[in-house]
Amino acid sequence: MKNLRLPDDEPLLVWVRTADVAAALPQAQGWLTPAERERARRFVFDGDRADFLASRFLLRRVLAELADTEPERLAFDTSRHGKPALRGRPDLAFNLSHCRGATVLLIGAGAAAGVDIELVQPGRADPLVAQRLFHRAEQIQLLACPRGGYDRLFLRFWTLKEAVLKAEGSGLALPLDAFAALIDDDSIVPLTVPLALAARPFAFGQVELAPDLVCAWTRVCADRQVPTTWQLGASGTVYPAPQVRLGTGSHRPRQAAGLPPAGRKAALAALVLGG
Repeated sequence: MKNLRLPDDEPLLVWVRTADVAAALPQAQGWLTPAERERARRFVFDGDRADFLASRFLLRRVLAELADTEPERLAFDTSRHGKPALRGRPDLAFNLSHCRGATVLLIGAGAAAGVDIELVQPGRADPLVAQRLFHRAEQIQLLACPRGGYDRLFLRFWTLKEAVLKAEGSGLALPLDAFAALIDDDSIVPLTVPLALAARPFAFGQVELAPDLVCAWTRVCADRQVPTTWQLGASGTVYPAPQVRLGTGSHRPRQAAGLPPAGRKAALAALVLGG
């Protein structure tokens, strides 16, 4: 089972389908803290409880291997915005996301990370949500999209936004258009970035983990390395998994070091406004 490693320049993207690890969920429950067990108990629907347990099974199984310890011995701290971190291992920066029936974990050496996964379902995307929450340029691209591709493009915008805002670290308190982008074939061009990230380099990208699963990732560092993709199997074994790369992009701050304070603020404002 010891087949994972985390080189400095190679982040990992590990995912699982809840149905694939159904037999392991009782074991996962045994790894939980009392607070996590109580949270699992409160779920009204069995499917929601199973997704929660599968996400904890993935999280603890992978982090335990990378940290060379037992899953039940892992301890987590939480930021003031609710973002968890592995206690005593700041080098293992991670983020977790789940949708109905699937969970994904992004891990990178030291860099703040954000990840989001969404299930592609026909008719799920709401044009009114795009009108209220998306950048105008994104709305235009959606309107120009062929009818059959609207839901997938909507979720590509959505997952990118969530991944960047989660990496930013304020707990999704920012509006969704704090990060906006244009998607062009295999490249993603940022239009706006959150103010807290404007002076920092970060990279992002998207993959299709399966025909019905779109995933976006973000790492706040100068390294543009695309994560390798792995999948958690029924026995708890992690193995390399195929992926379809949907595009990558990056943000590089403009040089503002030589500007006076007023000029530096103006440069950062221009960055955020896409100027």
